[in-house]
Amino acid sequence: MHRIYRGLSLNRFLYLWKNQFKQISMEETISTGPTRPQFLTILCILTFIGSGWGIVDAITDYFGAEMAGDAVEMVEEEMDEAMDEIEENEDMSDSQKEFLENIFGDITEAITPENIRKSSLVNIISCLLTLFGAILMWQLKRVGYFAYIAGILVMVIGMAVVFEGVVGLAVAGMTGFIGVVFIVLYGVNLKHMK
Repeated sequence: MHRIYRGLSLNRFLYLWKNQFKQISMEETISTGPTRPQFLTILCILTFIGSGWGIVDAITDYFGAEMAGDAVEMVEEEMDEAMDEIEENEDMSDSQKEFLENIFGDITEAITPENIRKSSLVNIISCLLTLFGAILMWQLKRVGYFAYIAGILVMVIGMAVVFEGVVGLAVAGMTGFIGVVFIVLYGVNLKHMK
């Protein structure tokens, strides 16, 4: 630095140095494009966190599917005991008993290591799409909104296909509800995107 400013007085050097930073800070504050609304910023940050966590969670679920399968065996034993209690319950009608038996049966059939792996892959693909969409919306690009919608559709349809039956509909319904809320909230901000 000494060689660059050789021949300058210390005062001249400090003046140039100070004005250089003023110019940089003025350029940083002058915006050439549209600004991102605070609400859109918050939505994107929530999506970054949720999608990032979803990817990490899905990866751990994928590789831990066998351990989950062992846990499911214990749950099946507990459900068998619950089914026995339901059959012995005289306060319930036969249709109520049959309904609960069907739900318990669907749950035990749906939660297998194979289905856990499949749902993990669906989750990874969905989270990557929603993360990609949020990054584009962060940059105020409208196409990110449609990538986000694609990610939600992959999750809802994928979970309904992987788990089938009542369990698939329940999982798809829960993820779909949250997804629709965010789609509507992002949709409110479409007017700020190109």
